[in-house]
Amino acid sequence: MKEFHRMPQRDAASWGTVLAGCAKAGSWKQAVGLFDRMRAEGFRPDDMTLAAALSCCAHLGALEKGREVHEYITQSRPRPNVFLCTGLVDLYAKCGRVDVARQVFDSCPARNVFTWNALIVGLAMHGHGTVALEYFNRMLLLEGVRPDGVTFLGVLIGCSHAGLVDMAKRIFSEMEGRHGVPRELKHYGCMADLLGRAGLIEEAMEMVNKMPTEGDTYVWGGILAGCRMHGNVEAAEVAARHLLELNPQDSGVYSVLAGIYADAARWEDVARVRKLMDQRIARRNVGCSSITADH
Repeated sequence: MKEFHRMPQRDAASWGTVLAGCAKAGSWKQAVGLFDRMRAEGFRPDDMTLAAALSCCAHLGALEKGREVHEYITQSRPRPNVFLCTGLVDLYAKCGRVDVARQVFDSCPARNVFTWNALIVGLAMHGHGTVALEYFNRMLLLEGVRPDGVTFLGVLIGCSHAGLVDMAKRIFSEMEGRHGVPRELKHYGCMADLLGRAGLIEEAMEMVNKMPTEGDTYVWGGILAGCRMHGNVEAAEVAARHLLELNPQDSGVYSVLAGIYADAARWEDVARVRKLMDQRIARRNVGCSSITADH
C-alpha cells in the first residue's frame, strides 16, 4: 500500500491490483474505500476490480454499498460475465436477500458451479432448504453442471435446517460413488449435526467410527449438541472427551456436559465436571501474568 500511494501516476490496472490484494488479505473495508476513491478520481474499474468489490461487500454485509456496485455494473455491463454474476448472487445471498439473489441468478447470461454454489449455500444458510434442493436438482438434471464439495455442503445444510434427514442421508451416500466428490470433515460435521438434531445419536456415532480420519470439533460438536437436545448421557461423555482432547480449555464443552448431567439428575457428575473445568481454566489463567514496572 505504501508503494502504491508513492506512485507518481496510477492507472485503473494498478488500482484494481491493490484492491484485489486487499480483498484477498481480508482487508475488506480498506478495499471498499479504495473502490470509492478509484471512482472519485475518474478511473473505470474492470471486471476483476468489480468482482473484488462485490466480494468485500458480501463479507462485510454491506448491502447498500453492494447495490451501488450492482447499479454501476448494470449501467456499464449490459451482459455481465459469469464472475460478476456470481459476485452479485453471492452478495445478495450473504446479505439475506435471497429473493434478489434468485432474480439475479435467473437473469444471468452464463453460470458456472460457483454461481450455483453461491445461491444454494445462501438459500440453505437462511433456512430455505427445500428451495436449495430444488436448485440442486435443477443444476444436476437440467443444466448438467457437476457439483463440488461446496455444493454438497450447502445441500446438506439445507436438509439439516429443513429436517430432511432421509434426503440428506441419500445425498451424502451418493457423493463419492455417483458424483465423484470426496467427503470431507465439513460434510461429516454437517451430517453429525443433522443426525444429532433428529435424535439419531447411535447412527451418528456409527458414522463417525467409520470415518477415514479422526473427527474434528464440528463433528463431535454436532453429536454433543444432539445429545443435549435428546438427553443421551453416554454418547455425550464420548463426544465431550474427544472435544476436550482437541481443546481442554473449551469451557462450553464443560457447560454442556454439566447441563446434560443435570437433566439426568446426576448431581455428583455435575459437581465433578464443574470442578474439572475450574481446575483446567484456572491452570490456564495461572500461566498468564502481567507485570507492572515502575520507571
